Amino acid sequence: MASVLLTKQEQLNGTVVYTDYQSSGKGQRGNTWESEEGKNILISIILDTHFVEPTDFFDLTIVTSLAIHDLLSEYFKDGFKIKWPNDLYFNDKKIAGILIENYIRQNVIEWCIAGIGLNVNQKIFHEKNAISLSNICDQTFNREELISLLLQKIERRYFQLKKSKKKELKGAYISNLYWRNELHVFQSEGTYFNGRLIDVESSGKLVMEVENGVRLFDFKEIQFIK
Repeated sequence: MASVLLTKQEQLNGTVVYTDYQSSGKGQRGNTWESEEGKNILISIILDTHFVEPTDFFDLTIVTSLAIHDLLSEYFKDGFKIKWPNDLYFNDKKIAGILIENYIRQNVIEWCIAGIGLNVNQKIFHEKNAISLSNICDQTFNREELISLLLQKIERRYFQLKKSKKKELKGAYISNLYWRNELHVFQSEGTYFNGRLIDVESSGKLVMEVENGVRLFDFKEIQFIK
C-alpha cells in the first residue's frame, strides 16, 4: 500500500500504513514474517530522505532499529539488542523485523518506506526463536498506544539524522548490537568459523574480527550460528 501511494505521487512525509494481518509478510533475504491476526504491529512509514546520500542508505536502518529499541526499552530495560542488520532480539529470540525500501532518482534517495513488524500480544509462534512483548512482560498491550509511542521514537531518531548527528546514531546502534565483542560461531560460504562482531561500516557491511585478522561481510554473506 505504501508503495502504491508513492507511485501515485501522493507522498506525504510521515504517512503511516498499517494492517492487522499479513498472510505473506516479507523480510530481508526473502524471509517471511509470521503474525497472528489482530495481535501485533505491522506498519509501513513513508519518510522524506532526500538529504540522505545513496551511499549512506544504511543510516535509515539504523534510525528505524534504534527507534524500536527505544520503544522496547520503555517496557523492559535489559535484554533487547539489535541483530545486524535489521532485527530486534530479546536475549536469543526475535521480537521485531525491519524492511527498508528506498526510492532513488537522479542519485538521490527521495523517499524510503520503513516496514516494521513487531510482536506484541501473540503468545504462540511456529518459529522457535520468536517472542513477543506480551511473552516477556506477561501482560496484554494496547497496540494503538504502542504505535503512537513508536512513531514518536522514529520521529526523534529521524530528526537526529536530518540534523547530521550520524556519529551519535552510529554509536548508539553499535553499542546495542547483538553479540558485539563476544566470541561466537558464524557461517559463510559453507565454512564455520569463530569471530567477534566489532563494528558496522557506513555501507552497512559487518566488520568481524576472525582468527586471521578482520573481515567484512555484506547482508547475505554470513549467518549467525551460536
